[in-house]
Amino acid sequence: MTNREIAREADPVSGERNPNLRLNADAHTLHRQAAELLDRLPVVPADPAPWRAVSGEEATARGPSLLLFRLADEWLALPASTIEEVAPMRGWHCVPGHRQRALLGLVNLRGALVPCLSLGELLGVQPAVHPQAIPSNTSNTLRMSTSRLLALRHGSHLSAFPVTEVHGTVTPAKTAMGSAPATTLGATDGFAIAVLRWREHVVGVLDPLRVGAAFDRSLA
Repeated sequence: MTNREIAREADPVSGERNPNLRLNADAHTLHRQAAELLDRLPVVPADPAPWRAVSGEEATARGPSLLLFRLADEWLALPASTIEEVAPMRGWHCVPGHRQRALLGLVNLRGALVPCLSLGELLGVQPAVHPQAIPSNTSNTLRMSTSRLLALRHGSHLSAFPVTEVHGTVTPAKTAMGSAPATTLGATDGFAIAVLRWREHVVGVLDPLRVGAAFDRSLA
């Protein structure tokens, strides 16, 4: 090292070495120690969008959304995408001369007359209380207050049917769905294609195509 280089490193007043050199040396030591520490830690890449990853996992593990409803004492479900509307219960107009028992009549939905059919008749379930003949007592009034009309879209057709109660939509895990045994309501006729264990109930998941086809046959 030349005398000029030594003079540049020394303090011009005290003759000591430049303090910046000591700071640089300390920083280098800390950097080396930090690097050694990081080398010992496991490398776990961070997910820049964890909410999207969770959403994707849930979409893979879960099936389509279902609308759960009760018909008399039986809990049933249809794909929510096939239900056009959940409407308050209302009366329907009978069709004179029609002999199909499943056809209850015509009901007004948003200004259009839509065939109103009995899903309970097709499945062999005691039908829900009809609004045309409800005794004026508290029990039946309460039961009537939970009744709804569901509008099912099947192909280019729209059909309504009364139910006793509507719970709402659920998106169950695929593992919660099972095949429909022969004892399931509607299984022998091909209406029920799966069962869902929901709370303490076993819910029959109906095939909307078969239900819609049965509705069409009831209109013939």
